[in-house]
Amino acid sequence: MGGWCITNLRYADDIVLIASSEEELRDMVKRLHEAATEMNMKINERKTEVMKVSDDPSPITTTIAGTTLMDTKLFKYLGAQFNSEES
Repeated sequence: MGGWCITNLRYADDIVLIASSEEELRDMVKRLHEAATEMNMKINERKTEVMKVSDDPSPITTTIAGTTLMDTKLFKYLGAQFNSEES
């Protein structure tokens, strides 16, 4: 966007991480978890979801502290609806 690579969207206590690969997403989630832990905070695994936008139908698997995050096909963020369709 405007020559910048956007990797996250943040508003209040909501964060959307944007990665170009599953490996990159895992690294971002790991770093976020570590930063939260350093601040005595915790990511709520029950409310945290991952979504893959790709023509590859294989599921995405990401974990936080050993808990696998739920894979979703649709989510709403600040009133905008996002889906996993690649269009």
